[in-house]
Amino acid sequence: MRRKFSEVGSTLISLAVYLLAFTIPLSIAGDNVAIAVGGLGLLFLLIGGGIVRVPDLKPIALFCVPEAVSVVASGNLRKAWKQSSLNHHLLPFVFVYDALSMKRVLLDRVLKFLSVSSFILAFSVVAEAFTHQNLKHFNWSRFHLFLEPVRAKGLFHQLTTGGLLFLLSFLFLGFAVDENKRFFRQSRFLKVVLPCLFFALILNQSRSYWIGSFVAIFLFLFFRYKRRAIFYAAAVAVLFSGLTFAFSPLRARLESIFNVKTNGSNTTRLIIWRSHFEAIKNDFTIKQKLLGAPVTGKDMCCKYVPESYEKILGRKPPYVDGLCDRKFYHCLSHNIYLKYLTDFGFAGLLGYVAFIVFLVVINVRGFFKFSDSIFAAFASMYAGFAAAGFFENNFTDAEVKICFMFILGINFYLLDKFRSGEAG
Repeated sequence: MRRKFSEVGSTLISLAVYLLAFTIPLSIAGDNVAIAVGGLGLLFLLIGGGIVRVPDLKPIALFCVPEAVSVVASGNLRKAWKQSSLNHHLLPFVFVYDALSMKRVLLDRVLKFLSVSSFILAFSVVAEAFTHQNLKHFNWSRFHLFLEPVRAKGLFHQLTTGGLLFLLSFLFLGFAVDENKRFFRQSRFLKVVLPCLFFALILNQSRSYWIGSFVAIFLFLFFRYKRRAIFYAAAVAVLFSGLTFAFSPLRARLESIFNVKTNGSNTTRLIIWRSHFEAIKNDFTIKQKLLGAPVTGKDMCCKYVPESYEKILGRKPPYVDGLCDRKFYHCLSHNIYLKYLTDFGFAGLLGYVAFIVFLVVINVRGFFKFSDSIFAAFASMYAGFAAAGFFENNFTDAEVKICFMFILGINFYLLDKFRSGEAG
């Protein structure tokens, strides 16, 4: 009986990984179903006495432990827990690592599933950009191709889609530069999927991920080509500039990055950021500065929105009552570092930064130790994600976080595979 439970558990975990590979770029509901299937599989494995290979959890502990302490110290576990990262979105890290390490699934097959679903996401963005219709609400009677692309969101919110496209682009870039095709042999898939992902990332027009992509591409080129990196980076910049300046909406979007006077998106962020800093400086107790205020933090920040509005825009707000909720998203930070500082204090911020630095460092070491550009792509991806986080709460976006954890499972599996000498 115990053996039967173990076999069922193994099958469910394998199914969960394949489901995630197909649903991550397509459906948050599908992801939740897949995680439930995988969770049930883990339970069955434990009941059956089966072996579960767990990845190194130290990097996860770096941000989870401070968050857990903050949640307990908040005095309102239910509300504080909702602000934390301590949820089922972390589980794909374990599912993927276990399934690959125990050979419950094949990496080549997982990547094939993921490449197909990634192409569908990219296609949805490109199609929307030039038809001006979202595929989820497509009307053939209004079908028309336009020369000027609109900002496309594809199957999710614009920023969620941008985060997925960014992560998936650099994941597949890593496998594309694996000359021996040891892990993903379907090079014909990559020749189609990778350009589509990067093109869709441009058409999505999420400026934070444009910035993150510049950082990631430059670092990747530096690792891979060293002295020639500047030449190749300049070539990429010229290609990107040529594409954006060919389309006036893309050009306007690029130019808006530097407009901190009249661009509404930028000034909104500046007002929110200033409100966070003022609340932390003036109203947070020593305990809250150290451990954060996950329950009341944003309420305290809202108090400073009218003042910040006047400081940033040079004029009084049109009204005060309801201003924070109606215009400024109840001080949703649009900055992952400010979010951690407000919700989980200096301890939480330090934990999250240490988490990202840990991932970059171990992959940089992997690149130099094993001379494989896959790890340069991983390190660059995490660094670019960190750069994008200055302008978005990217790590706490459920769909983006699930994708991040899925990729992290692949990353840690490959690191361990190289360390054991099995990847030679």
